[in-house]
Amino acid sequence: MRNKHNHHANKKDFHLSSLILSLLAASIIISACSLSETQTQELTAEAPLFLPPLVEQTPTLLPTPIIYQSPFTTWIDPTFPAGIREELGLLDSLEITNDKNGALIKVQPDSNQLVGKWLYLAVVPFHSFRDSITSSDLLASWQGELNSDSEVFVTQETQTALAHILGESESSLKLIDELDDIARADWDNPNIIAIIPFEDLNLDWKVLVVDGNDPLSSQFSQEDYFLTLPISFQSEHISPAEILLDSSITNYDPGQLSSVALTGVTALVRDTAVIMEEKGLTYPAGDIRELLQNASITHISNEVPFAVDCPDPDSSQPSLYFCSKDSYLELLEDVGTDIVELSGDHFGDWGPEAMLHSLDLYHSKGWITYGGGETLQAGLAPKYIQHNGNKFAFISCNGKAHEKYATATDTNPGASACDYEWMINEISRLDGEGYIVIVTLQHEEVDSFSPYAIQVYDFGQIANAGAAIVSGSQAHHPQAFNYTGHTFIHYGLGNLFFDQWYIAHYNSSEHVNKDKAFIDLHYFYAGEHVNTRLYSLQFIDNARPRFMTDPEKQVFLEEVFLESKWRDERLIPYPW
Repeated sequence: MRNKHNHHANKKDFHLSSLILSLLAASIIISACSLSETQTQELTAEAPLFLPPLVEQTPTLLPTPIIYQSPFTTWIDPTFPAGIREELGLLDSLEITNDKNGALIKVQPDSNQLVGKWLYLAVVPFHSFRDSITSSDLLASWQGELNSDSEVFVTQETQTALAHILGESESSLKLIDELDDIARADWDNPNIIAIIPFEDLNLDWKVLVVDGNDPLSSQFSQEDYFLTLPISFQSEHISPAEILLDSSITNYDPGQLSSVALTGVTALVRDTAVIMEEKGLTYPAGDIRELLQNASITHISNEVPFAVDCPDPDSSQPSLYFCSKDSYLELLEDVGTDIVELSGDHFGDWGPEAMLHSLDLYHSKGWITYGGGETLQAGLAPKYIQHNGNKFAFISCNGKAHEKYATATDTNPGASACDYEWMINEISRLDGEGYIVIVTLQHEEVDSFSPYAIQVYDFGQIANAGAAIVSGSQAHHPQAFNYTGHTFIHYGLGNLFFDQWYIAHYNSSEHVNKDKAFIDLHYFYAGEHVNTRLYSLQFIDNARPRFMTDPEKQVFLEEVFLESKWRDERLIPYPW
């Protein structure tokens, strides 16, 4: 029995020892990186490894995911304007519903999961002298504070939508059904402000700059703009990216906006050229450079040819035959010239060689020329520019009764004489093909805001043919304008770079206002002419214009507006 007991004891000790060794072996294997291959083999030989039995586990069943298929039911906040609903309604992946609780997607006016913005504009009547406003003043007018001096006109739809960002304002606003419903008496009120969605912008209105942020500028920052309604998607199941990809819901796309700067007479001769030689070739552009450079398309009407043998300029040159040195081209480069009109009276002054040389210079810069050229037809032919999807066709000619200025023929270069019958048919064709037709031309000169009757007739028939803009490039005295409802007509813009400041100051009885001028900046969106701004210039010497101060501008524009028409009515009725 003792031997048997000892036998069992030894067996028990053996199993215990084996278990200990097994645990040690496992520990050694785990840290095998510190043991040699031989040591590991010895340990496993003396103490074989015993692994615990596998425990069979029951798998956990996950719920089957719900896969939602488009179109996704979508609820849109009823305070949103109809334009947002229309944009969303164009998406095949959405099914619009009035059931907010049952909708997979909720579209609301907040910044959580932002998918777009709806842009609104503060505007005033076109003839207003006001150019800007602060957000605090606009908010005061919206909320009807006692210190506000402006009346705010909005449609009911706009009032409801903007309450989300401006607050309630029912008692302080002038509610209208349509902007056209503003009565003539209200139109004449200088304190009117209207707030409109961007898609309603037209030439009746001037867009105000808000807090220094200009919605029509290429530098516009919508992130910092006061009148922006946020649009967000709220959904637990659908990602906005699935629906919109890289697009957004908006009424404003800067990729569809273009601006065209039209200017008056440029003639880099006489005292203008002398001052350029003395103060620097780009001196005349010092105060207006940025405006012209920032336009999508900048137009220059340069009346004078460049000539290799052009003599040094003379301030008191008695002759009216002009030329410019090649180096003066630097000024036109400096302002960002894109297209050069050559319909001017003096293009032929220095003969065919100078004209052809000028064309070579322009084309070497990549600039488009029109209104004059190697031949009559080359000058008359429309020139095409596309920008941000907007298709422009520029046409120009010399329309003076005296034919000596238009020297172009089938074989000779020069300014091209107007062929109105051909032009009217061509404008109609281009308008029908979706082009924005811009006609700039030389015409009769008059030292008055009021145009000659022949100007009114010729510009009018061009407008009736379908031109979006008809602009006179001949005027040394700025002239009035006329908006027909389809066409913006400006009979003359005055000088851009030309030496008539002196005679306006020292012989004002005959040359009044020749020291003043306009730059017209026209805006286009998605193929439509949506706005025009008049920039009033005051010359400080015989070469350099600057922008007018607010008091100067008001006096000047009051005179211009008295002679101008808007939809067949005088823009500002005579006070008598």
